[in-house]
Amino acid sequence: MKQKIGIIAAADDEIQPLIAQMRIEKTEEAAMLKLIEGTWQGQSITAVRCGVGKVNAALATQLLIDKQVSVVIMIGTAGALDPNIKIGDVIIIERCTYHDVDHSGVLIHYHPYMKDLWFLSDPDLVHLAEHAAGQGNGEGQIRTGRGVSGDQFIDQAGRSSIIEKFNPDCVDMESAAVAHVCYVNQIPFLALRAISDTPHQSGSKSYHQNSSWAAFQALTLLERMMGELGENRPE
Repeated sequence: MKQKIGIIAAADDEIQPLIAQMRIEKTEEAAMLKLIEGTWQGQSITAVRCGVGKVNAALATQLLIDKQVSVVIMIGTAGALDPNIKIGDVIIIERCTYHDVDHSGVLIHYHPYMKDLWFLSDPDLVHLAEHAAGQGNGEGQIRTGRGVSGDQFIDQAGRSSIIEKFNPDCVDMESAAVAHVCYVNQIPFLALRAISDTPHQSGSKSYHQNSSWAAFQALTLLERMMGELGENRPE
């Protein structure tokens, strides 16, 4: 049976270029969100713009899963925390967690009773993304790394405490929530996040200047993955 891939992004400029290329078969509305079904790059997909923040991302992810997607992939932008990462670079998120949750045991001692703080991406999806990274000439570098998420836009002032606690490569507002919902539903997850602001070029001004171009870098990597995704992922 051919699988259906759920693709989620927070903002219009992160998901609309993909939707514009889709062969759309059906659009449904639920919880004030539009779920767009069709084909892209030869794959059956359902795409959704979730809006900003953890709750919006979790809601949209559960809607995708309820529509029987077998894989969830998040695309979009993030802020770099490693000073060696540049605008336009893409992070293949190998694991992620929340930076604004009490980490004394909330995720471990209460549902979903995790072994540690980190939600792991599906290793097969990570491998496919790494393989796709070597198949084209993107404008930025691509690396596998760790991400953190929270309901705040992190500028220069907020980076140091997050780095001290988690030592992540990037920060966003949704990936960990998507990973969380996929974890409890036992659905394979991956996030591809392109850098829109860095420790050297930080703040909302940098984000708005670079978000559309950076988001396109993540979409380009996903496009290179799609040809192999259906063939190489076990049912």
